[in-house]
Amino acid sequence: MQPPDLMPEGELNPSDTELRALVHTLPALVCRGRADGGGVDFVNKGFIDYTGLAGAAALGWGWMDAVHPVDRRRVTVCAKSILTSGTSQTTEMRLRRFDGTYRWFLFEGSPLHDASGTVVGWNAIKVDVDDRKRADEALRESVQELRLIIDSIPGQVAILNTSGRAETVNRGLLEYFGRPFEDFQFGDTSDHVHPDDLAGVIAAWVQAMSTGTMVEYEHRLRRFDGVYRWFYARGLPLRDSANQILRWYVLLTDIDDRKRAEELLRASEQQFRAIMDSIPGLIALVNATSGEIELVNRGVLDYFGRSREQLQQWTTSDSVHPDDLPQVIAAWQRAITAGEAPEWEHRLRRSDGVYRWFQLRGFPWRDSNNQLVRWYCLITDVHDRKTAEDALRRSETFLLEVQKLSRTGGWRFDVATDVVESSPEIQRAYKVQPGDEISNPEFWFGRIHADDRLRVRSTFERCVREKCGYRSGYRVVLGDGSIGYQHAIGRPVLNEGGELVEFIGASMDMTDHWLATTELERASQALHDMQTKLSRAAQVATVGELAASIAHEVNQPLAAVVTNGHACLRWLSAAPPNIDKAMEAAQRIVNDGKGAGEVVHRVRSLFKRAPVEEVPLDINDIIREVLRLLEADAARRGVALAVSLESDLAPVRGDRVQLQQLVLNLVLNALDALESVADRAKQVSIRSRRAGAHAAIDVEDNGVGLDNPETVFEPFFTTKANGMGMGLAICRSIAAAHNGMLSAVRNPAYGTTFSFTVPLAADDRL
Repeated sequence: MQPPDLMPEGELNPSDTELRALVHTLPALVCRGRADGGGVDFVNKGFIDYTGLAGAAALGWGWMDAVHPVDRRRVTVCAKSILTSGTSQTTEMRLRRFDGTYRWFLFEGSPLHDASGTVVGWNAIKVDVDDRKRADEALRESVQELRLIIDSIPGQVAILNTSGRAETVNRGLLEYFGRPFEDFQFGDTSDHVHPDDLAGVIAAWVQAMSTGTMVEYEHRLRRFDGVYRWFYARGLPLRDSANQILRWYVLLTDIDDRKRAEELLRASEQQFRAIMDSIPGLIALVNATSGEIELVNRGVLDYFGRSREQLQQWTTSDSVHPDDLPQVIAAWQRAITAGEAPEWEHRLRRSDGVYRWFQLRGFPWRDSNNQLVRWYCLITDVHDRKTAEDALRRSETFLLEVQKLSRTGGWRFDVATDVVESSPEIQRAYKVQPGDEISNPEFWFGRIHADDRLRVRSTFERCVREKCGYRSGYRVVLGDGSIGYQHAIGRPVLNEGGELVEFIGASMDMTDHWLATTELERASQALHDMQTKLSRAAQVATVGELAASIAHEVNQPLAAVVTNGHACLRWLSAAPPNIDKAMEAAQRIVNDGKGAGEVVHRVRSLFKRAPVEEVPLDINDIIREVLRLLEADAARRGVALAVSLESDLAPVRGDRVQLQQLVLNLVLNALDALESVADRAKQVSIRSRRAGAHAAIDVEDNGVGLDNPETVFEPFFTTKANGMGMGLAICRSIAAAHNGMLSAVRNPAYGTTFSFTVPLAADDRL
């Protein structure tokens, strides 16, 4: 349909219908402008359909009503410029569609000339470019967004061409190097890569360019202020559909902090290794699940003379003493399956074949989920302590036997504290009772006969002042009113400055001699005998001093355990171990060291003997206490202790120390009887049972046996090369003092069984 007012017949050739149809069907908006600048006098059907303007509304400058108000002036100027300049003009504008929607169009106008070249009008075509405009806008926004993303990446980004030159870099890279892109080329590495890293970087890129594979490396880059920082570079190629590389995308990640942390970690590990290797003990880190040894210190390698890999086979090698191996394996299994902290004492074989005693303590390390990961094991050499404890037991046993035989006791007076220490033999001679203040010197002076007291006190005080030897004989009034006679000697102990520290001495019970001596000759003989015994007493006093010295020395390795425990607290307080748990574990080392000191104190107290008393006692507890003392000695001798104690055995009434001495002597004799046995497993059996109104204790060995068991109870009879022959005689006297019996029988096969009985307490409920 042709609107007659928009398309006058005279304007177009009426016969040219094809041309008319073409103009109206063009996929664009067409208009024709008048030469006088009066707007347009023709628009095609496309313009009418798009704008919805009909009739005269589209002619003249009426068509401008469809142009966006912002664009009208620019379009008007463009249309008039065609007439005035006689040249084609182009601009973009927004046209309102019939539904009120504006879309972008490209306005392209050209002048119309007559045959003489005069401008007689202009033609314009308007092409819809809205989709392209929106696509361009979206592309610009996408590019901006991409640039924003690239600039926001927490790293340096570069896009390189196939020759390695930079096409694009992000803001982070420019800011790091402090130069504009025009002055920077990524391929020019010589001025910003650390000289020590440059060759490696070049080699990596040559390899990547030649093979087309991903490139990655670490290197140092110089910042704008001259500071070098470590970066991790990773480059990936971009390929086209023909698999040809178009460009490279490179990401640089700052890893300087990580590298420094790694360096600190390496330094920390080196320091940790140095600390471990300098610890005066053996350290092992053991996996809590598999039991595999993960790490050991230098002390372990030096002691065993083996590598860590060789030590993994410790269960089948001779690293652990064969007698200790089963118990150690069982303890490790408990640690692995139940998470039970490993702790024991065992013998370990040194590189020269010598076995030494060690104490192993395991401290747990748990992860953030409180799962047990590994054990930190501290293995401390306690061989000297074990040897000293054994020597101490033998020395104090010998001392007690000698004191009883000679009826001589030892004493010590501390000058600074005014405290007296006394041996069990002196306490027996003075008939000390529970509750007596025997640490007070006045107690002992108070027991001296009134006629002798002033003389003895004056003599002793003079010896203290003059720091000279003390000797005195005197009578004592005992608690029951009876009279005894004591002869005491002592010597001063001075420090390096010559100051008196203490008096140590011995006192011999001379009561029997004093009562029997009534004539001068007998008195002279008694004096001679007393001098001889006093000489032996002086030797006993020396032995007592030696025993005290041994006890002091035992505490030295224990103090070392405590010191190592405190050191362990500091070492394990460092990361990564858990500080609280490590400190708790180390505190247990300290407690155990102090506990070991208490054990030594208990041993000394046992052999000093407390005041004699008769109280209800659990005989099984007494046996267990003695066996705890002898357990290590039995293991050293290779003797198995078989213990069978009747669980509901009623209490007995007696003196704990004396009964302990009785059991101790019998078990020691049984161990000694097995010294020469080599053709069978050595075993000592200790049993307790009820025998009527008595508790019966049997100590059985499978040693060489006794031909005539009864003779061993006679004084001075002994089967030992260095024995005194008084031990079993004393044991029988202890049993008799408790209204019991001690006997011995030869076993049918091997060895001897010693049995003693003690009456049960009257009331089983005690």
